Amino acid sequence: PMGSRDEAQPSGAQDPFSAAAQPLLHPPAAALVDPSASSPPSDDEDSYPPISYHHGRRPIRDLPVLLLFLILSLATFAFGIAAVTRRNPAASRASSFVYDRSTSSCVLPSSNSFFSSSSSTFLKDLIWTLVVTLLLAGPITLAVLWLLRHYAKQVVYASIPFFIVIPSFLNVYWFVACAVGHDCRHAFPLVYRIIVLVFVFLLIGIFLWIIVANLHRIELTIQIVRVAATALASNIGLLAVLPLLGIGLLAYFSPIIVLLVFSTWNGRVVPREVEGTGKEYYKCVWKQESWVPAYFAIAIITMIWSAATLMEAKVYVISGTVAQWYFNKEESRPTKSIRSSLRSDSVLISASSFAVCAILRGISALGMEMYFVAALAWLLLIVVLGYFVHVLDNVIDTIYVCYAIDRDKGEVCKQVVHEVYVLLPVSRNHGSSVNRSSLIP
Repeated sequence: PMGSRDEAQPSGAQDPFSAAAQPLLHPPAAALVDPSASSPPSDDEDSYPPISYHHGRRPIRDLPVLLLFLILSLATFAFGIAAVTRRNPAASRASSFVYDRSTSSCVLPSSNSFFSSSSSTFLKDLIWTLVVTLLLAGPITLAVLWLLRHYAKQVVYASIPFFIVIPSFLNVYWFVACAVGHDCRHAFPLVYRIIVLVFVFLLIGIFLWIIVANLHRIELTIQIVRVAATALASNIGLLAVLPLLGIGLLAYFSPIIVLLVFSTWNGRVVPREVEGTGKEYYKCVWKQESWVPAYFAIAIITMIWSAATLMEAKVYVISGTVAQWYFNKEESRPTKSIRSSLRSDSVLISASSFAVCAILRGISALGMEMYFVAALAWLLLIVVLGYFVHVLDNVIDTIYVCYAIDRDKGEVCKQVVHEVYVLLPVSRNHGSSVNRSSLIP
């Protein structure tokens, strides 16, 4: 009968909003178990306790690995200092040595000229451009964050046309330039040029169709970006701490690189027979000591390990700080969230925190090099925006995990987050609920 079939329907099918009450972190099989049946807890439940947020410091569980990392670091610096003290100054002039037949050794000629080149104006202006770019990195990042927080919808919809206009302009520009150019016109026939032109416009049309077909998802994306920007603005110190820690990583690498350079100075200049001359001619070559390659291996392993650890530490710092903001009460503010996140990790953080923004100051005086400096400035702008988007993406992922924990416990710590993230599908097998536009302010 119809009535019994309706009663057999799950409650989630009757109420579209009841999915928000379903836990995200419990296995799907738990929903099929009859609650009236009493059964002892399984081993899986004992092995995987419910996930929750724990306030306080995280205990150090990777002490042996940390000790191994410290031993490698100390060995790198210790052997490097020994390499500096044992260096051979003749390494910088190894190419100037000549073979002396009377002594059967390599000697340095008495007259040896050295040429010193002064720094060019181009290098000076380039350095100033990067310095000014670094100084304006903070204001540019804060401006982008403010726009995403208050005008996310306008920024997204204003950026979408550029994905259509710029490829179309480049496609037409290439077609016209090839038609005007003599070499390109003869090397690339008109028929092939038209085929490429139409093919590129076809790809642009497909991309435009994808955008139009997913406008409802764009609306949801705008809401998610706005929530993430709010979370990042509430922890604005991340935008200052992460670049500073990145600079700390560079400061940590700098002496290692210097020690590696000085380690190559350990050796001596030796004569070597020129092949095919029957021991008549010899040349002087630099021969490194046998331990130098081993030191290079230790130093490179230390640097790779440091970079990988710092990349992971960055995620821990962002997630720990945002999690404290999420689970904190609305009326209070976690003033030590970043410090606590740093304390929980025993290493620094890496971040590609290079300078940003296209600063074209002084380019007019650079002559032909102005195009190179302009391209470098735009590259720095892309790097900083990519870094900012990467941090924002980590914030979005962290908020979703916190929302899942919150929903699994049946609590609501951040109402604005629940209003947006409830529209996301529970898994890839579940459809999205983005059509419930009434929840989107």
